[in-house]
Amino acid sequence: MELSVVLPAYNEAENLKIILPKINEEILKLNIEYEIIVIDTIEKMDNTDEVCRLNNAIYITREGGNYYGDAIRTGINKANGKYILIMDADGSHDPCYIIDVYDKIVNEKLDVVVGSRYCKGGKTDNNIILKLMSWSLNFTYKIIFSLKINDCSNSFRMYNSSKLKSLELECTNFDIVEETLIKLQFIYPSIRFGEVPVHFKKRDKGVSKRDLVLFIFSYVFTISRLLKIRKSIKN
Repeated sequence: MELSVVLPAYNEAENLKIILPKINEEILKLNIEYEIIVIDTIEKMDNTDEVCRLNNAIYITREGGNYYGDAIRTGINKANGKYILIMDADGSHDPCYIIDVYDKIVNEKLDVVVGSRYCKGGKTDNNIILKLMSWSLNFTYKIIFSLKINDCSNSFRMYNSSKLKSLELECTNFDIVEETLIKLQFIYPSIRFGEVPVHFKKRDKGVSKRDLVLFIFSYVFTISRLLKIRKSIKN
């Protein structure tokens, strides 16, 4: 298996009807063996399972809990590919960039390639408040943890599967996105990162699952926890 595409889903059946055919269409151009894994809530909230059945996607439910972090851990555990691509199920990550990300990680022999809103050519449709929050978060993490990329909070990424599976990820909420990069850099000092410019779009249907208050507190807590982890690794 060359590539596993992992999509955490939380009441996203209507968006998956749109995005899954596009994912299949793009990956078929690569002529590789692949799988699409949709990680649903523990208890069904819609007909995501039926949408998956009709679109060549594996349907599983998250293990350990019903949070975003649980979905990510479940997807990583279930993925069989040499590379793992994680992307959102709400339409904000356009499948048209899959080929660019795959070509970069393979041709340049990288370990992680991030779909970046903040490198040259990237952009986002978020409103001004979300843009400021995102920029502040990325700047803070980049400085504190010396990250070698411009966009550490976009979850649209492709990873070397073996390195990703070696991590013990702990975060419950969306801060698992930063935790992943930081722990990879802690554990593999010579790890090679790359970025591909992407256009981050507004979700197609439904409402965002991000609580802004929880968003802020979880990232502050994660910074403190990861600083302690980095110190223990160095020692």
